[in-house]
Amino acid sequence: MTQGMHSHEDNPIWWSAHAVPEVQPLEANRTADIVVVGGGLAGLAIAYFVIESRPDLSVIVLEAEQIGAGATGRSTGVASPGVSMPLATLRRKYGDRAAARAYNASISGIARLRELIVAEGIECDALNGPHTTTAFSARAQRRMSAHLRHLSELGCETPRWHDTEELIHAAGQGYRCGFSYPDALLLDPYRLLTGLAEVLKRRGAAVYENSRVQSVTSNSARPAVYTRDGRIQSQMVVLATDGYSGALNPLQSSVVPVRTHLLATRPLEPAELAGLGWGGQGMVYDQRNFFNYYRMTADKRILFGGGRVTIPTRHPQTDAAASRAIQLRVERELKVRFPSLQDVTIDARWSGLTASTYDRLPVVGPVKGRNGVYFAGGWGGHGFSLCTDVAWRFGRMLAADPAPLDLPWYRNSAHGIPTSVLRNVGVRAYLRALDVSDHLGKALNNVSPSAVPTNSGSFDMDRPIQPESGVWSPISS
Repeated sequence: MTQGMHSHEDNPIWWSAHAVPEVQPLEANRTADIVVVGGGLAGLAIAYFVIESRPDLSVIVLEAEQIGAGATGRSTGVASPGVSMPLATLRRKYGDRAAARAYNASISGIARLRELIVAEGIECDALNGPHTTTAFSARAQRRMSAHLRHLSELGCETPRWHDTEELIHAAGQGYRCGFSYPDALLLDPYRLLTGLAEVLKRRGAAVYENSRVQSVTSNSARPAVYTRDGRIQSQMVVLATDGYSGALNPLQSSVVPVRTHLLATRPLEPAELAGLGWGGQGMVYDQRNFFNYYRMTADKRILFGGGRVTIPTRHPQTDAAASRAIQLRVERELKVRFPSLQDVTIDARWSGLTASTYDRLPVVGPVKGRNGVYFAGGWGGHGFSLCTDVAWRFGRMLAADPAPLDLPWYRNSAHGIPTSVLRNVGVRAYLRALDVSDHLGKALNNVSPSAVPTNSGSFDMDRPIQPESGVWSPISS
């Protein structure tokens, strides 16, 4: 498994348990109905639901490195409900109907991902479990109460607050309050992707790895995709590269790559598991700007992420130093959360690039001025659920039986910052301010019930963004 932009780090724990299969790069000129650029869950799910709905179409997937090398294969492997934009903002900007549809789309995405795994028999340690939200302070509790009120007013399923004993079992000691979404899905993300890639191959799609796309042209009726050793002409190109888009990103001013950090312990012994003070079920995260989150893997490791997110620079040594410092912080917070693990070995530390927009909603739609080229990304931390729902709707649209496309992220632009200097300076300053806010509110290593962390965690701008209609164009057979 190549490491690309992460050469200073360990491999994610998911990779080490599996042999890397031989890869097949694109080394010829081809034609196809649809080319999907990106072999993460978004790209593979789009390809899957296209073939499900239109088996007559030819589909090619291009992955720059190897299946599982990007954001999905570097994640915690949890599909959970929700969108990153606060519900109050979502309701104000788009109205209650759109807000309810947006939230329910995340629920639908989890259900469709679960159905896909079962239907195709993909062995990826998939397990239903709760996604528990916790807080240390009265302020965070008020935010959580407002979130539940919005869900109730929108007619969405509303989680129930835990009592003290339930909360300890669900999340561990020390939290002021918490509730759990019951329908999250936990899995091994690497095995999900490699299993899904094999399903696509069996169904007639071509999946090429080590085939980095160098350019996409769209100056004719049929766009063309170029790699180092090949070219594909197609009717439609879907860019599903998210934080790894680089120069292919058609929305440089608004879709921003963000680096997140995780670590994994060695497998824990039964006595160590008993000493955690936590039941080990589901996913847990706390309500801070740069929240911590953790889950138990099938082989009884604790997977723990968090700390300050960073914006990649053009200086690998600077990025590596920043990542090492954040990883040390994540490890400290792991051992404060679970004091019995003071001497536990950390088997792996890694990071991954995801992407977000300034309003914290994805962008899914045609690229302006580029005939036949589409972009789907900016998932903002909810990629498992939202991209699966997007992929299903895309497939249904191509089958001339479109699911409604009036969700807020079906658009071809998002509010952005016009220059790279302003983006780099402004966003980094904003992220530093959020980090300072966490420290002023007392971070986890000095927490008490009176601590006052904040949880805006949002690039929310007050400029409304209107959803686009007709963002996908059907392909004729």
